Amino acid sequence: VRVDESRPELIKAMITGPEDTPYANGCFEFDILLPSDYPNAPPRVKHLTITGTSDKFNPNLYENGYVCLSLLGTWDRPSWIAEKSTVLQVLVSIQGLVFVKEPYYNEPGTEQSTYTQSSSQHYNRSVGFHTLNRAICHQILNPPADFRDVVFQHF
Repeated sequence: VRVDESRPELIKAMITGPEDTPYANGCFEFDILLPSDYPNAPPRVKHLTITGTSDKFNPNLYENGYVCLSLLGTWDRPSWIAEKSTVLQVLVSIQGLVFVKEPYYNEPGTEQSTYTQSSSQHYNRSVGFHTLNRAICHQILNPPADFRDVVFQHF
């Protein structure tokens, strides 16, 4: 996590993909904005690793950088609780609920599919390829300035 001390409402974070997932070893970058009414309102989170590409990493991570997570109030589930929720909780939720072994199942309705297992395997191959391309190779060749040291140490 990086914070500009002159603008503490702007936070940058990098999450590495957990082992045994199609995200393993990838470096995923996020921008976090704490709104003026924080902590009464959730932070706004943008995923930067795939922004502007047509690569699909997860049903919860959109190509425009939008992060869909109930904690952020973007999904009809338990949401941000001003007295309890934290930015750390958001980051841990992304790592533990988004960067999972079978991200195909993060899409509502996929449990009803006839070809779920083969669809999940196909989705994982695609995610693994995009992780290698954007979150590993691209990060090594063009590390984000704020995380250059982290990327080089990680790899």
